[in-house]
Amino acid sequence: MELKSFRKAAVVVITLALIFAMTISAYADTGLFKKGDSSPEIAEMQAALKKLGYFNTDCTGYFGDITEASVLKFQQRYKLGADGVVGPTTIQWLNKLTGEDIVLPSRSSSARKDTTKVNVRYKIKEGDTIWDIAADYNVTVDSILEYNNLNEKSILNIGMELIIPNVVKVVKPSPAEPDKPAPSQDNQPEIPVQDSNELANIYEYNQDIYVVKDGDTIESIAEDFGVTAEAILDENSFESGVRLQIGQEIRIPDGNVADGEEETEDLEDVSGESAEYLDWFKEVQYIFEKEDTATVTDFDTGKSFKIKRLYGRNHADVEPLTKEDTQIMKEIYGGKWSWDRRAVVVMIYDKKTKTERKIAGSMNGMPHGGQSITNNNFKGQFCIHFKNSRTHSGNRWDQAHQNAVKKAAGLK
Repeated sequence: MELKSFRKAAVVVITLALIFAMTISAYADTGLFKKGDSSPEIAEMQAALKKLGYFNTDCTGYFGDITEASVLKFQQRYKLGADGVVGPTTIQWLNKLTGEDIVLPSRSSSARKDTTKVNVRYKIKEGDTIWDIAADYNVTVDSILEYNNLNEKSILNIGMELIIPNVVKVVKPSPAEPDKPAPSQDNQPEIPVQDSNELANIYEYNQDIYVVKDGDTIESIAEDFGVTAEAILDENSFESGVRLQIGQEIRIPDGNVADGEEETEDLEDVSGESAEYLDWFKEVQYIFEKEDTATVTDFDTGKSFKIKRLYGRNHADVEPLTKEDTQIMKEIYGGKWSWDRRAVVVMIYDKKTKTERKIAGSMNGMPHGGQSITNNNFKGQFCIHFKNSRTHSGNRWDQAHQNAVKKAAGLK
């Protein structure tokens, strides 16, 4: 009898040991969320705690005093071993109770890259728009407007200061400071504020992360970064047809499309047979200013329509002026919107020389991004590139656009 009891006890002990070993193995590469950490996943964790009533402030992604106290309350309520540190068990319970899918970082990945967020203090310069600033700092327009109590019609005066919230950064390595006290939420905001003109000394942009904006699609993001839509889907484990959420952070895979990155064209600005071949950064952006209207003529069909430039630093972001203009543009693309590049001649009134200028360009035919003209049947804006212009997010020299620009100038 005693022998049977001993065997049963031994089986139980061995079983528990195996379960424990399997659990340790499963979480061997799992990191933790703890005080002083900062990441997008911590913001998700804060949102989950807020949903359950344990967190009552902004979800900043910084693990400070308030977050630690909230975690402790949650752990005490569900008897999870209250230590204020978020490990696999706490995350499992949060996901179970909220239906979320928050993932702890792996130890190996967290060792490779230290990401954080910073609120940027930015001073308005001549020509700035909310759309341009959002594109420059890889955040959404709505996040800037909401944080600064503005709307899309607010006037941005030169010298006015804005706070650009939650700018994703990669922190440059620095020596450890073991004696430095952890930041306290009693006397310091959860996300630090950094002046924009000092960013280059401390932070560098994380080119591998993109923040989804209104109107973005997998295809439009792929076009901007010079990768394929399939590569983005694979990198983020997305299914085809995934619906992106504004503010969602997605990873951009390495590698460009076939044409790849090219150097800027050294050929001097010239007047081609069909149109002037002028550099965007040196000339065109000053001739074709924001709020200017122009006439676009498709090189192959000869059809023309009017546009208005609303924003854009690396190229012109424009919209058809009226419903009729949208209809003509759609006819040029065979009745279906497309990312295909088309050679175009853009007729612009040069206020300096008081003459009409015909300038070679290249347009794509897909509505995307923000929309300013709301009664033109065009839900978004489209891009017109000129000599040496670049894409917004990827800051990429687009070979297909540049080929079309040369064609429009009569140089190909």
